[in-house]
Amino acid sequence: MNIRSPAREAVWGAGATVVSLFGGTLLGVLLGEFVFEILPGHRIEDPSPVTIALAAIPAIGGLMAGGAAWGLLMHRLSRSGESRRMAVAGLLGFAPTTFVLAFVLLSLESAVATALEAQLPVHRLFTIVFTVCAFLIAGISTWAVGRGLREPEWAWRMALRVGLASAAAFLVVNLTMEAAGWVVGAPRAAERATMLTVMFSGMLGAGLIGGGLFGMALSQRYASHAPVETSTSVSG
Repeated sequence: MNIRSPAREAVWGAGATVVSLFGGTLLGVLLGEFVFEILPGHRIEDPSPVTIALAAIPAIGGLMAGGAAWGLLMHRLSRSGESRRMAVAGLLGFAPTTFVLAFVLLSLESAVATALEAQLPVHRLFTIVFTVCAFLIAGISTWAVGRGLREPEWAWRMALRVGLASAAAFLVVNLTMEAAGWVVGAPRAAERATMLTVMFSGMLGAGLIGGGLFGMALSQRYASHAPVETSTSVSG
């Protein structure tokens, strides 16, 4: 009999999520930054729209590749037999959500910071905003893959569970790093890229916890789909 271990699949799901989603995002950001830096005449304070668009291309490509790879890896756990559908679901769930949230945050950064600066310190505003983003990205990505498996009701339940778990993981990592001195917006924080460091560390934690939970859930739900070997004794 082919027995699937939920713990093993949770570890596999966590690793697959980090490699595909976190890895794709990080690679896309690094490539986008590289393209931005080599473009002639770029200015950090006031980059041209063309410069921003060219730098965004590899970043978006990284998000799309990571999302598609995640869908394929989750297909491995579910063994649904629909690898193409799962790849498309992973791509459409992760890449557009992440891109839209990033665009909204960049567009509203100054206005939101100015409006809330009197009520909230920068590091607390960062914590709230990115914890919500972690919930939305994990939840919508999970929902899309669940729909790819043609299970809409289960997709909604898992979206909520994985979204909350990922948001909680991001929050724990964020507050832990804050207690260790990595405070976003603090004096000299820019010198060691505090915001990016905390953001990517939180994303890593969210990917591990959310991916592990989703991997275990897929293993449990589709355990009956695993092939089972039976033996037949023939008496002569």
